[in-house]
Amino acid sequence: MKGLILAAGRGSRLLPISATRAKHAVPVAGVPIIARAVQALRAAGVNDIGIVTSPSSETDLRDATQHSGHLTFIRQYDPLGTGHAVLSARHFLEGSSALLYLGDNLFEDSLTPLITALRYADAVIGVKEVPNPQAYGVAVVKAGRLTRLVEKPRTPESNLAACGVFSFKPPLMDILEDLPHSTRGEIEFPQALTQLLVQGRQVRAVEFKGFWTDAGAPEDLLGANTHYLTLLQGRVDGRVERSTLTGPVVIEAGALVEDSVITGPVWIGPHAVVRGATLGPFVSVGAHARVDSARINSSLIDEFARVLHPTRPLTRSLIGRHALVTAPSDSGLQMVIGDRSVMRM
Repeated sequence: MKGLILAAGRGSRLLPISATRAKHAVPVAGVPIIARAVQALRAAGVNDIGIVTSPSSETDLRDATQHSGHLTFIRQYDPLGTGHAVLSARHFLEGSSALLYLGDNLFEDSLTPLITALRYADAVIGVKEVPNPQAYGVAVVKAGRLTRLVEKPRTPESNLAACGVFSFKPPLMDILEDLPHSTRGEIEFPQALTQLLVQGRQVRAVEFKGFWTDAGAPEDLLGANTHYLTLLQGRVDGRVERSTLTGPVVIEAGALVEDSVITGPVWIGPHAVVRGATLGPFVSVGAHARVDSARINSSLIDEFARVLHPTRPLTRSLIGRHALVTAPSDSGLQMVIGDRSVMRM
């Protein structure tokens, strides 16, 4: 079996964070989303992994997975949907069964059951019980078998969301080849599953019980950051001077923490500098970031960002790479706000 991660999407819901890089390269508790996807596949025993990228996202994704072992990068030149992305990888799959992972998803549960269930089916879909199924593609399941997929129904027949991970056998590729384009002008992978059902073939469903998010919007990303921070085991490889650390706190090599109070879970990345700050809980500070005289909780500060002497505490904040958050000048507030930005004053 081979693994295939789809990571060619633009990530418009995550703007402006995704304006200058692929959303799959954004870190969650210090680890890029795409690297966590690779980890999930390898933990399920799948080591031959392809990543479908766009021409503009490939460099970001290569950088984000540089410590993830051998990977095959496959370009999807036209954004024509998830089914088209899978077809772009046909040469890589070479007639093998595949474990398919939509690259902005994050799972707590093992993916191994999708491999096991494929022994008895033509394809397998991962599903998760959610409180708002009308916001998702809804899976109708009976006795462990998928009977129907409905995209964002007004009146859901089920509270099971299709959650971005599948396994399938080689004949599904032929179905994808024959699928017509949707009303959006795309080839939709879920429609291939529907076609399998029309042909009387079996699609099994594996229900996940643990944490899951598609991390496609800022609130989802912050929720994922919080979840993975709770899994930290405390470790101090950097320098700590005149500071108090409580709870699980990770300070990576090259980082410096001075005159600060850190309440875990908190992750401080390599070569970051934190001075005179009160951080936590649930804060990640990216590599080479700088935090001076700030009070921050439940936030994600990306690499090279600077948070310098803000006059108010920051909470549930998402601060992108190279961003600057600082106090007003004597002449008043200054704002440089890009498209899709959010500021609450």
